[in-house]
Amino acid sequence: MKKLTSILHKKFLFFILLAFVLVRLAAQGNDDQSIAPELVGKWCFMNIVGSTADALTNSCITLNADGTFETSLDRASLPNANSIAGLQNSDYGKWWVKDSRLFYNSSVHGTGSYSFQKINHPRLQNTPTIVISGMVFVTASSHDPW
Repeated sequence: MKKLTSILHKKFLFFILLAFVLVRLAAQGNDDQSIAPELVGKWCFMNIVGSTADALTNSCITLNADGTFETSLDRASLPNANSIAGLQNSDYGKWWVKDSRLFYNSSVHGTGSYSFQKINHPRLQNTPTIVISGMVFVTASSHDPW
């Protein structure tokens, strides 16, 4: 049962990352748009479920201060990555936040948002981490702890 739960959790996390990678973030004509300076930088996926290695993967999101973003996906770092049709290796666009939501607008996939929260890594003391719809991304840039 524990192994099944672990497999299901990994698949859920992978699908969330897949959805994030497939969208292009382009700002809407909305006065509530704002870039959160504390989120600017490079954030890389880390599988903290069932692993104590705490190693960053090559699946990263870079959130730029001008509201643009870039993503780069390393299929080898994600469970079952090659079995998902339509998976893109990279993406780019625009992003912004309001409250605890990370918003995007994609000409291909439409508009949407993800819940996010700022936490410090549970095992790596003082390491800022963002959790985007359950996916853990650890700073690969210079960031102070939250």
